[in-house]
Order: sequence, then structure tokens, then C-alpha cells
Amino acid sequence: MDNWKYHDQKMKELKQLYLKTSKQTQNRLQEIIDTFKFDFDTLYKIADKKTKDRVNTYITEWKDKGLLTGYFGMLAKNIYSRTRVKNSEILELLVYGAYIEEQNKIQERELDIMYDDANYYYQEGQQEVNNTLSKKERKSLNVLKLALFLALLDQPNVKGYVFEQYIQATIQFNAQQIYRQMTIDLQQQKQPDITNDIYQNVIKRQNNSKLNIKGDKISGDIDAQLIGVNNLAKVEGIKEIDNDAQVRFIAVIDGKETDMCHSLDGQLFYINKENEFNRYYGETQKDLRIEKIKCFGLVTGLNLPPISHHFHWCRSMIQYVSSSVKEENITFDSRGNLIIEGAKILTNKALSKINKTALLSNLKKMEKVFKDFPILKSRNIKYKVTKENDNSAMSIRPTNRKEYILEINENIFNNKIKDTYDLGTKKHDNPKGTSYKDIGVHETGHMVSFEIIKKLNKNNLKAMVFDYNNNITTDKIVEKAFNNLKIRDMMQKEKMINSISNYALTDSSEMIAEAFADYYCNKKKSNTLSKEIVKIMKEMI
Repeated sequence: MDNWKYHDQKMKELKQLYLKTSKQTQNRLQEIIDTFKFDFDTLYKIADKKTKDRVNTYITEWKDKGLLTGYFGMLAKNIYSRTRVKNSEILELLVYGAYIEEQNKIQERELDIMYDDANYYYQEGQQEVNNTLSKKERKSLNVLKLALFLALLDQPNVKGYVFEQYIQATIQFNAQQIYRQMTIDLQQQKQPDITNDIYQNVIKRQNNSKLNIKGDKISGDIDAQLIGVNNLAKVEGIKEIDNDAQVRFIAVIDGKETDMCHSLDGQLFYINKENEFNRYYGETQKDLRIEKIKCFGLVTGLNLPPISHHFHWCRSMIQYVSSSVKEENITFDSRGNLIIEGAKILTNKALSKINKTALLSNLKKMEKVFKDFPILKSRNIKYKVTKENDNSAMSIRPTNRKEYILEINENIFNNKIKDTYDLGTKKHDNPKGTSYKDIGVHETGHMVSFEIIKKLNKNNLKAMVFDYNNNITTDKIVEKAFNNLKIRDMMQKEKMINSISNYALTDSSEMIAEAFADYYCNKKKSNTLSKEIVKIMKEMI
């Protein structure tokens, strides 16, 4: 995602730092092997005085550097104070110490890079708010205070631990892996060689688990840690200017996204109020199901990226939503231009033959559907006035994976639109109870269908087009609705479709769109089939 471009640069800086220091650590490990010359016959025996004095010198050096903290410090002090120490304990401590020294070498530069990363997104949050304000209202950008950065770094990450815990646990795990391999070599009467493939593969896995960069793809624990910190920093930046803000969840929709991120994409969350929302939840893919979640503000892993349950390399992000967006403000300015979310969408000149009151009513009704299907809100909708010679007052079509064009036909959507629609309703061409204000809702049915098609076809363009043109997925949705309602007879199916409207008989795609118009207009009084279709599609999206 382009928004992570700066972050990716910082990850590449960190990777170079890690690789350089890892080489030094490998040299240190080989130095330990060559200096102490352990063998398996004496490995589990008490070390001689010369070996014990030598390791005490190492421990004293670590103490002078302030490295005798945590479990490592306890282990070192214990060995230093005892007279009788096994060679295996000394080897384990020395390997452990090599990794402790590695972290000590990189710590200052590592934190500097991480701070720069977080500060960039802290200021980006402020800038996103400023971009919605007039020049007089805008505030100068503050830098991220070091104390706040360290507090954010100390927040539990997506796996539930804080950064310092992760570092210590990783050091211990990595040291144990190398120590274990050394004991295996010694048992086989071989002198350990850090340059051989066995050790190099272990070290490579260790380094990649921490931070892996392969082409444009970046993953690993440090990447996930900083994605979380950067999103937290961005929230803090937004708070600097707008403490009552909302943010939109932006997922990377590329066909590889998880169901969790897909279900959160486009949803709006308050940063300082309680949020209630639906998302996929579960520890494994098999356990995933839609659940209603309540939480105060933004919680890492829950509604703030990176998202957990079950774990994956999540690179979703958040984006500030201006007040006009929060209120879903759709109106006309004093010159008659259509304004949506604070931006001019159509000029008064383009709308000269359009019934503006009817258009406004339609767009606001469409917003109600977007609340149930928030992924639609994240899509870019371009509005266009046309002069088509067909009977469609409105039509929507996808142009790419994230964009739609809503065409408004001035030959139909004019001052006669109410009479035209009412006449169609009398002929049962439109669902009973609906009005000209529900035309746009019909079009949202097509949007939801296409979003499901994208998901099922994993964003494969060729497969999506074939599916969309041949009603493959929409046929399956309709068939599933009939199965759920236990309707098998063809005549009964046709009768039930026709009870929605005559137009619903056209094909499954139009039937779904008509079901949307019926459901969102009539709700509890809507056709049973309409209710079932909307229910199924909510579960699928």
C-alpha cells in the first residue's frame, strides 16, 4: 500500500542494521567456539579454574556495560557466584551473551529508526485533519514526544506482548537454538562451525522471523509491531487536533486479504467513544464467524490494524474522516452543485435537467445501505449525468476493483421521475411500497453483488467479468435463499420472485437489486425472499 511507503523505507534500514550486526554476532559465536574448545566428553562436567575465570571476565564486562538484567542477568550472576559450574552452563551463557551484546549494539539506532517511522505517521494524522480545515483553522504540526513514543511501543502488540518482552523472548529463543545445535555437533564429535549450512539456515530463519523483505513484500514481527505503533501514533496525531474524530479502516484488498480485514474494510470507528460493529472473528480459519463487537475507541488487533484472530501479516491502516463524512453530509451548495462529504461531485450545469430533490433523497437512502455494507463506503463512486435512450433512471457499473460510476439519466431522472416510477409500480414493475426515492437502493444491490463476486473470485479480473456477465454468483445466492426457505418447486419459485416485482423476473442480478429496494423500503413488511437474500449477502460480504 502506498501509504506504507515511508514505513517500508524504514524497514529496509532496519533490515540492513540487523544483517550487519548478525554477521558480527556470528563472528562472536565462532570466537567462543575457537577460544573455549568445548568437547562432548567434558561438556557436562565441572569447568576447570581457567575456564571459570575466563567466563567471569566476560560476566564482569557485561556488568560494566549494564547488560546483567532480566533472566540473562540472573543466570550470569548465578554462574559468577558459584564455584562449581558445568561447561554446558558456561557454553549456554556465552551463546546467550552473544545475542545480548547484539541487541545492545543495535538498540540505539533501532529505536531512532522506529521513532522516525512513528513520528511520520503521527504527523500524517495531524495533516489529514488539517486537510479538512480552512487555512485559518489549520494548526502547525507537532513532533511525537519521545515519552509518548516509548509508551506506544510499550503497548501490547497484536500477539499480546510488549516490545521489550518480545526482544527478550526472541534473544532467549535464538540463543537456545544455537546452543542446542552446538551440543548436537559436539555429541557427534564435530567442532561447531557457524559458517556451515545448518547454522546459516537457523540464523536466516531467525532473521526473517524478525524482519523479512522479499522483493516488495515485507513481513515479520518487527514489521507487525511497527504497523501497530504507527497506527497508534496516527490516532494520537489526529487527537492533537480533533479529539472527537472518527477514522475509516482501510484494508489492502488484493484477493489475499483475510476475511477479518475484508469485513472491517471501510468501517468507521470513533477514537474516543464506544464502537459497535460486526467483523469476522475466530482463532482459526475454520472457527471464523461474524460477531458483533463492542469496544471503546480503537483496540489493536480488534478494530485497529494489525488485525489478529487468527494471526497474519496485516498491513491495513486507518484514515481520518472529516466531520462532513461523519455526518454523511450529502447536499447542494448555494449554487446548486451536488456536494458529498465536503467535495463537489456534480456541477449545477450538469444537473440542470435532473430532479435535485429526488436525487438527494436517493443518495441519502443509499447511505443507509452503506451502513449495513460498510465496504461500499470505502469504494470511490464517480457520478455522471448521461442522456441514455433506455428506461433506466440510474445505473451503476464497476470500472475497476475499487471504483464505480453511478450514471444518472437526465431523460428519465427529471421532474417526471415520480410519475414515471409510480406508473411502473402500478404495473408491478417495481416492488410494492417503494418510490422513486428507492432507485439508488436498487443500484446498491448490484454493488454488493459485485463485491461478493470480487471476493469469491479473489480479484481475478477475467474470472470476475465472466461471473458478473453470466450471473454465476447471483444465481447461487438466489438458489441458496430458496434452499434456506425450503422452496423447491419451480412454479413456486417464480411466483415468489414475481411477488417482489415483474422486473425481478429478468435475471438473478436484477432480482437481487429489486430485493434490496424492497427490503430497505419495507423492512419487516418486505417480501420473505428479499429478507433472506439480504441476510445471505450480509454474511457473504
